[in-house]
This record gives sequence, C-alpha cells and structure tokens, in this order.
Amino acid sequence: MSPDWAMVWITVVYVMATCAICWANIRSANATKAQLAETKRQFDEENRALVTATFEIIRNGIAALCIENHGKQVAYNVEIRIVPEFINNIRDDTDKKLIKELCRASFTLGIGRKWYACLGSHLELEQLSQVPLAIDISYSDNQGRHKETTTIDLKQYFWSLIYDSPMVDANVELKKMAKSLQSIDRKTPKG
Repeated sequence: MSPDWAMVWITVVYVMATCAICWANIRSANATKAQLAETKRQFDEENRALVTATFEIIRNGIAALCIENHGKQVAYNVEIRIVPEFINNIRDDTDKKLIKELCRASFTLGIGRKWYACLGSHLELEQLSQVPLAIDISYSDNQGRHKETTTIDLKQYFWSLIYDSPMVDANVELKKMAKSLQSIDRKTPKG
C-alpha cells in the first residue's frame, strides 16, 4: 500500500470521527435544549398564580366557598363560574343573589389572599349537598390565561366537627370571666 492510500484512509477515519463527534454534539445540544425547556416550564409552573376553590365552614357555622391564590403572582381577571343547578339549590335568596353576582364578577386576587362567598349555614349542608358544587375558575397572570376546574361533593363534610380555633375558645372563656368579675363587683360593698 502506497503512502498516498494510507493518507486517504487516515483522512477517511478522521472524517468519520469528526462526523461522529458532530452527531454526538448535536444530540447533546438537543438534550440540553430539551432539559432547559423543561426547567423553564417547571419554573413558570412554580412561579405563576394558582387560584383554587375549596369548601370551608367558618365563623361557627357559615358554609363558605373559599377562593384563594396559592401562587407567586397576582391573579387578574379572576372569573368564577358555578353550575346553575347548585346555585338554584341555595335556600337563602340573599346568598343565592351574592353567588350569582360572584359568577358575573371579574376581580383581582393578590398573592396569598383569599375571599369567602357564603353558601348558607352548616345546618343547610344536607340541602346544599344534593347537587355537587362544580366550579370553573379562569384567571390571568404575567404568563397567560389559566383555567382550573373543581368539583366538591359536600356530602363528604357531614362527619366534620365545626371548630373554628382556640381563639374562639379563649374568647368564650374571657366572656365568662368578665361576667364572673361583674357579678363579684356587684356583690362587693361600695364605699
């Protein structure tokens, strides 16, 4: 084999090695690009507004819909839609009217903020639970428009004990102590 053919074969091997390295670099660049896109997606998902709706019993027995922004951005143009069958199932006309107004409203919900909408009393829970509470929430933030859908079966709350907080207990005890002190004060002779 002549030295010219040896150079040709060495050149062919170098070209093939260069092509293999280019192919590996392209695959590596594509993998890095995909990883970067996934990292950006996760960052955006983690740092967006996140509005949810939950059912709560508050203030010693008010059945309420809690609308809360758990996200890291302000939620703009928040719109809540509740199925009409559930709204029609609300007994109190004032509560029904306010829920209908909520469904027509568009509002802003700050970071970590929550709003409550009264659905009735815990005593009306059996009546309210006849129709599932289906809610569509749509809102905007700096990343775009988002939509969440929630269905709450109020029958799952029948077992729950209504308990607000130790603050309520402390308030009740303070009122008892105040009455007791007033009673002692009345019995104490003045002068």
